[in-house]
Amino acid sequence: MSAKSWVEEKLKNPRFRKKFEEESEKLSISEQLVKLRLSLGITQADLAKRVGTTASAISRYESEGYERYELNTIRKIVEACGGELQVIIRPCSA
Repeated sequence: MSAKSWVEEKLKNPRFRKKFEEESEKLSISEQLVKLRLSLGITQADLAKRVGTTASAISRYESEGYERYELNTIRKIVEACGGELQVIIRPCSA
């Protein structure tokens, strides 16, 4: 069985799918923050100064395992990079 087939089979389980999507979302947030900062060619320390926080705080937000995101902080980071934050909430399909 290929890895793709295995994942497709596992995703049929609603609990597995929910956890998979939660983890993907967290990874996506950190990846997007890193890409945004790197697109400016600035360091975590440079971004921290713009946001008014520490480089270690920026590092946490850019870590794929981080789980304590705060919308206000994400907004500050994104705006300090000249980006735009969009939050989309939609109902789950049954």
